[in-house]
Amino acid sequence: MRTVLAYGGGVDSTAVLALVLAGEIARPDTVVFADPGAEFPETYPTVALARQRCEAAGIRFEIVRHPRETIVSWLARLGNVPVRPGAHHVCSLKFKGEVMQAWAERQFPGEPVNWLVGFEAGERRRTARFSPPPSAVHHASYPLAERGMCRADCAEVVRVYWGRPVHKSSCVFCPFMSACEIVALVGTPQWRMARAVERRFRETSPKKHQAWIDAGKPLHGKRAPAGMWRIDPWAEGARLFVARVDGRSLSTEEWEELAA
Repeated sequence: MRTVLAYGGGVDSTAVLALVLAGEIARPDTVVFADPGAEFPETYPTVALARQRCEAAGIRFEIVRHPRETIVSWLARLGNVPVRPGAHHVCSLKFKGEVMQAWAERQFPGEPVNWLVGFEAGERRRTARFSPPPSAVHHASYPLAERGMCRADCAEVVRVYWGRPVHKSSCVFCPFMSACEIVALVGTPQWRMARAVERRFRETSPKKHQAWIDAGKPLHGKRAPAGMWRIDPWAEGARLFVARVDGRSLSTEEWEELAA
């Protein structure tokens, strides 16, 4: 069975890689980083260093991307946000999981692959959601969880074995940022990207809902046809970031006012 480390460029997966390079975790055949096209700038030097250290150790390192678009162009094309009411959070699956899976199927056609995934102990919900079914050719294992390692343990591994700070890995407009993280982002170059994503959503939301009304409110099961929305999520209070202040999500303009 092939073994591939799904490398995210953040603290947890860097801890896994550091333990691999230290000889405490068995070496994978390949380390793979899937670039969605909107990671924090601090992540890319970490990925470059990971690649350098893997190649020095004789471990293959691959960077893969969606073949047609980045997460930014995808959201702009759809006029959507990563998470809106009644919909699933699919951006990680589309721009990381599926991209790495497709790469593995091209590289190792028909061969079973064991993915090493850097989920910590206590992340059982993420583990259950990520794990392939028992009948699947590909499988997943979680070396951090197996060792009972929490976030603080991973940070200590990075400090001791990696020797350089590692930024949290996420898109610059991740909807699950905390209020403190959002406020810290305001005014940075990356904030312009977040504002553009939300602005496009605000413009598109009423149009897609009106298109559904004008078409006679058709449904495929419980869903509106492609290009139409059963509700106007912007009017219903959906925003780019899901963090709430006084019981509601704030627009990017309101986050700017809060940060002022």
